[in-house]
Amino acid sequence: MQKYGLAAAAVAAAYILNRFVLAPGTSGVLHMLLRCYFSDFLAGGLMVCILGALLTAAKLPAVDGVVPVSAFLLACGVFWEYVTPLYLPRSVSDPGDLLAVWLGGMGMLLCLRRKKPRL
Repeated sequence: MQKYGLAAAAVAAAYILNRFVLAPGTSGVLHMLLRCYFSDFLAGGLMVCILGALLTAAKLPAVDGVVPVSAFLLACGVFWEYVTPLYLPRSVSDPGDLLAVWLGGMGMLLCLRRKKPRL
């Protein structure tokens, strides 16, 4: 459970850094990428952390396969991008966000799979 909390804290710190320092301090293509897609990238990683933490809390086996995690991310991303705009007028759909969510989730999955180095 602790590994998910640390990972989620890292995602939160990266989001705050992006929201208040990185995105406002850039321009052009980098600004567009940071403002439009980096938050979705981070959200994908956070989704994997939340899934892992909930399964651990319920004493269920972790889901660490690429296919099941991809299916989970796709379901969350489709809801976020295509259902949310139906009830939240300021929300918009962008298919690129689905890719950003998936890439962030896969990156987090790789980070969580890494074994601690032996000292």
